[in-house]
Amino acid sequence: MPDPSTAPPQPVPLLRAASALWTQAKAVYLDGTFPAYGSMVWCSLPADSPQRLAAALDAAERWRHHVAEEQRLDALAEADPEAWFREVTADANDQARRTLRRLRLSSVPTADEMTTRRQPRPARPAAASPAWPPLAVPGRPGWWRHFLDGQQVDLPHREAPATEGAAA
Repeated sequence: MPDPSTAPPQPVPLLRAASALWTQAKAVYLDGTFPAYGSMVWCSLPADSPQRLAAALDAAERWRHHVAEEQRLDALAEADPEAWFREVTADANDQARRTLRRLRLSSVPTADEMTTRRQPRPARPAAASPAWPPLAVPGRPGWWRHFLDGQQVDLPHREAPATEGAAA
């Protein structure tokens, strides 16, 4: 049983020491002059080192940010899965774009593009142009396509007929 005649120890020196440690740790934290939490250097620091406390505070703050980001992404995944997927794959997409640009792989056609290129295209109809000579009509030997009065006209000769405006 404690002796009632002696006063209990006062926590004032302990509070002052803790207050001084927190003040020093805050200065160290703001300067960024502390080792990484859990590293070999951190483990070798004494228990009352301000650098040790600053590293622990930094780790706690990083964990708080990590948990908040996880909660935000979980809520986004519930609300809008497509937006969540875009956000979580954005870094990978950026890296892929940089790699494609660096290796110039985007200029190499894909298998689908090559298949599309091998497909025959529909033939373009032969069309005569104004102020150009007539052209041979495909599939009709001896016939020529002329551009007369804004129309495509097939004639059995190459010479353009005289127009009324040219005769006058």
